Amino acid sequence: MITFTNLAESDHSHFAQELFEEAFPEQERPPFSRLRQRDAGKFHFLVAENGDEPIGILTYWTFEDLVYIEHFAIDKELRNQGLGKAVFLNFLSQQKEQVVLEVETPHNEESDHRIEFYSSMGLFQNPQPYVQPSYHGDGRTVDMIIMSKYELDDDEFAEIRDLLYREVYNYKA
Repeated sequence: MITFTNLAESDHSHFAQELFEEAFPEQERPPFSRLRQRDAGKFHFLVAENGDEPIGILTYWTFEDLVYIEHFAIDKELRNQGLGKAVFLNFLSQQKEQVVLEVETPHNEESDHRIEFYSSMGLFQNPQPYVQPSYHGDGRTVDMIIMSKYELDDDEFAEIRDLLYREVYNYKA
């Protein structure tokens, strides 16, 4: 049975840090040490477990009427076994609000697979252009696509983009 444990209460914090740093390039994640400085009322870091074994991580933010999934990864040794889908659908089924996440624009097999993965679970690719600001204040940005549980019109997209820039990235557009 798949369960989620908050990182602060997990016996698998070393696993969580290793997976976080292995699964995401430096420009697509904040330093792990800064995660504990985030607003604990809005930011959540979960370790996904199958029984007592850690299998993945999921970080997300809760805002009024919105859940933003910032990072999601399954241990590379356990990928392509259906666990990622089971973990993600488990989390998604618990969310009544709009859910959004960022994915890299398609540019290789891995990015194509990631988009197909989220699309297969009913998430929409929103056509509006989106750039992920730098986590490190160095101006390096990443072209991304916003995917969402419900399709976004231009005004909704702009509102969500501005919220993410302000709250997650501390970026003023």
